[in-house]
Amino acid sequence: MSRESFEKMLRTDIPDISGKELWIFGAGNTANLYYNGLQRLEQEGFVISGYVDNNKDKWGKEFNGKNVVSLASLEDIKDKICILLCSIQGNVVKAVSEQLKAAGFMYYLIDDVVLKQHADKVMEVYDLFEDDESRELYEILTKERLTGEGKYMPVDPNEQYFALPPFAVNSPGEVFVDCGSYVGDTIERFLWKKEGVFKKIIAFEPDTHNVEAMNYRIERLEKEWGFGKDKIVVYAKGVSDKCLKAEVERYDTNNGLGSKISSSDSAEEGDDIVALDDFLKEPYTFLKADIESWEYKMLQGAVKGIREYKPLLAICIYHNVVDFYEIPLLIKSINKDYKISIRQHNHVNSDTVAYAWI
Repeated sequence: MSRESFEKMLRTDIPDISGKELWIFGAGNTANLYYNGLQRLEQEGFVISGYVDNNKDKWGKEFNGKNVVSLASLEDIKDKICILLCSIQGNVVKAVSEQLKAAGFMYYLIDDVVLKQHADKVMEVYDLFEDDESRELYEILTKERLTGEGKYMPVDPNEQYFALPPFAVNSPGEVFVDCGSYVGDTIERFLWKKEGVFKKIIAFEPDTHNVEAMNYRIERLEKEWGFGKDKIVVYAKGVSDKCLKAEVERYDTNNGLGSKISSSDSAEEGDDIVALDDFLKEPYTFLKADIESWEYKMLQGAVKGIREYKPLLAICIYHNVVDFYEIPLLIKSINKDYKISIRQHNHVNSDTVAYAWI
């Protein structure tokens, strides 16, 4: 696909939602991941009225500060609303689309609406990439988000977070900051990739169950690699743009993978979540983040450090459609000298990482 055809795809068949109340179909994990992005869109006037879900146990309850209702309850205002389908699973998109069509509701994929409304920004991201491979991948991922077809993604053969040459170089002075450490799997891969050559690892993980498992792993790694206990430091904290008190939502059905900080507009000051600029008092050379849609806020809370230290950045951009275009633009705004590429590390529409280096 050429640049011209890519832009044409973004500027063709633009959903007309003017004057409509916006309701999101799906009050589950994917919609939760979109929360932080939607908060930013609200500043543009893109306001969500509530959520629709087929699960009757959710009806009458609140989800991200909005009411959850049944589809049938919206029948009387059908002509006044537009339902935005929030899912990245092709089978779910197909099934719900058929349901909404049969019921006579106006609907679009939320990614289709957001990306086409922000076509200028999407094209700006496309043009800032360092290599053709990134542009080609961005085209594929954008088309998938526009259509929700659930196609098989091309995967980079290199290791996630270390896929590009600057990220695989050994350095005795390397200070690796791992935001969203889970159970220390990336820490272990870092050690093997760097052949044990580093100065320090600083890990942030808000799920205490995951932290406990990570500490067991680190104890083993310390014995296997023969380094002291001060080389890897673990903080049972989340990372954002400010220091806050918060709770962790844990997904026991997948062993804590994807556990995340609960969203709250009225979060109190505390230290469950920290901003890197306020919390870290030492330089770092490599910053990785996979933190369930908190990556944008994490970067906002690390602007000073990123400008001063110019670390390697490996930041996930797949959790919600707003981050898909806003994170690369934010990185570039922090320091225009950053070169940026993206790589895909999963056959489904996830594990997309933006790599930035100077």
